[in-house]
Amino acid sequence: MIDAPETMQPFVPSTDGDAGNGDAISLSLADLLPDSGGAIVIEGDGMDLSIRIMTDETVVDAGVIDQLVTATGEDVSGHAYFSFGNGTTLYAPREMDLAIVNLDV
Repeated sequence: MIDAPETMQPFVPSTDGDAGNGDAISLSLADLLPDSGGAIVIEGDGMDLSIRIMTDETVVDAGVIDQLVTATGEDVSGHAYFSFGNGTTLYAPREMDLAIVNLDV
């Protein structure tokens, strides 16, 4: 594992509630279904995709995974990852504009 690039760090909304890019797709972590190993994989056809993952779960680890195939057979080698306190790990391409928005601030 390697350290997560600065752009892949958890994001805290500003005091006015702005979660960042107004054109971003916002998804609740609770609405995403992990596989049997606790993995959620977000893939995008184009890197113009901006995603905000809204959650009150704590990020307990983050970085870039060297080599891994998920329980469903998805190769996430080289992807950024965020591990949450509930045992879920989110994987996404490092080039994707992805932010974790902690709602419990």
